Amino acid sequence: MKRVKEHEPAGWRDLCEKLQTAKDPEEFQAVVDQINRLLTAHEKSLPEASEGKPQKVVPKKGMKANAR
Repeated sequence: MKRVKEHEPAGWRDLCEKLQTAKDPEEFQAVVDQINRLLTAHEKSLPEASEGKPQKVVPKKGMKANAR
């Protein structure tokens, strides 16, 4: 998976590291909650979100969008 730092919200990598070192379920869940809040805020700050346009989902190469 290719990482693109300019598209990551600030603090994302720090929270991912905290998640990997969580020692108990409560700490793990608290970090997951922080990550979810961070991602929600980041998504709302994107230009596509403010214009009310749905974000386009691009299927992976070789996959058909409506394949069943």
